[in-house]
Amino acid sequence: MGKDHKKQIIFLEPFPEVMLYKMARLLRKNGYKTFSIRILENKDSNDFYVNGFDKIISFNLSFIKLHPKNSLAILSLFLKKIKNILYAIKQISKIKPYVIISRAGPSWPSALTRILFRKIPLIYFPYDIRSAGCRTESVRKKRGIPKFEIKAEKFCFEHAEGMIHKGHPDELNFLEGELLGYNLKLPKHQLSFHPYASEEFMAKRNNKKLSKKDKEIHIVHLDSSGSSGPWGGAYVYDYIREIIKNKIHVHNYSKSNTLSQEELFNSYKKSGFYEAYKDVLTSEFFHRHKSLNPKEIVLEASKYDYGIAPTPKNVNTKDNPDWRFTIGNKFATYLEAGIPMILEEDATFTSDLVKKYSVGIFHKNLNLENLRDKIKRSNYKQLQKNVINAREEFSMEKNFPRLVKFIEDVRKS
Repeated sequence: MGKDHKKQIIFLEPFPEVMLYKMARLLRKNGYKTFSIRILENKDSNDFYVNGFDKIISFNLSFIKLHPKNSLAILSLFLKKIKNILYAIKQISKIKPYVIISRAGPSWPSALTRILFRKIPLIYFPYDIRSAGCRTESVRKKRGIPKFEIKAEKFCFEHAEGMIHKGHPDELNFLEGELLGYNLKLPKHQLSFHPYASEEFMAKRNNKKLSKKDKEIHIVHLDSSGSSGPWGGAYVYDYIREIIKNKIHVHNYSKSNTLSQEELFNSYKKSGFYEAYKDVLTSEFFHRHKSLNPKEIVLEASKYDYGIAPTPKNVNTKDNPDWRFTIGNKFATYLEAGIPMILEEDATFTSDLVKKYSVGIFHKNLNLENLRDKIKRSNYKQLQKNVINAREEFSMEKNFPRLVKFIEDVRKS
């Protein structure tokens, strides 16, 4: 167990994610020793995340897509980073893991970890389940997801001792199909564990709203972008375009998982994205801000009136089946900030939660022309009260005992 006899838990991630920070922080406060092992270099400061872990170890690799045409670039990167890689391996060799919690996106590092460390219990956390987002080969190709990544995901499903999933409690019942095949063998131990709000983050009610100063409506949108670049989130700007037609201000805070802020903003112009959405990006009602750390962004979001979680048009079609089950960090962040949500009613699982706690207003299929009227008619004070109540119920602290029991059950098995 290590010299201090604490149970040592490894969180393996490609890059830091706030949900795992919240989990690790509580585990650390309750007698476990937590380690964050990261594959990619962190473009932002680690200062925020150090409180969640006893130690952070990074291979500090630059992001390169795994593809035969990138073989020379990958080899060059490996040679360039060899000292850092060897140092990380040396640090990792000193850990005596109780369990490994491996967060995917991509899944191949989790599969490799399973192969190399067969004697250590592995809890696989696919995060956004890729095979659920592209049920057919044609959709997989359209979304640019490598076939080996789907195979790695399936391998982890079938060989991990435990599995955490953050979406709808029943989402695992719908995984079988064209991509993963049938008779899929999932781990015996499964935990439906959402990206909950954290008491550490919860902001006091903000009485200094921007809307009080200028009598306008201000909405906030928080997002992160992966390797797909700005075009992967094009539907977000389709959505924002409809909102600003109502002369409603939208404030966007975008964080890239693999790029710096400067590289992210430059990618808009290089990819042709800026020209396609110039009307949105140059609108007086659209405001783009630099990303902040997870705690800072909560305080920043609290000064706006509503938060949005955009979804594609015709959200529940065969090309977008995963939207029925998914939930992101936005829901918890808006609760922590004390602001209600504006949401597409067909984003089934998230909209069910918004309805359950009465913390938002709805629209259908990008029909947002009456949004200003809906906002004016809403009982905002009551929505705020509901948000405060909901975040106590939908909290990491309240659900933490389930996580501990799950980890211990996996370890015992």
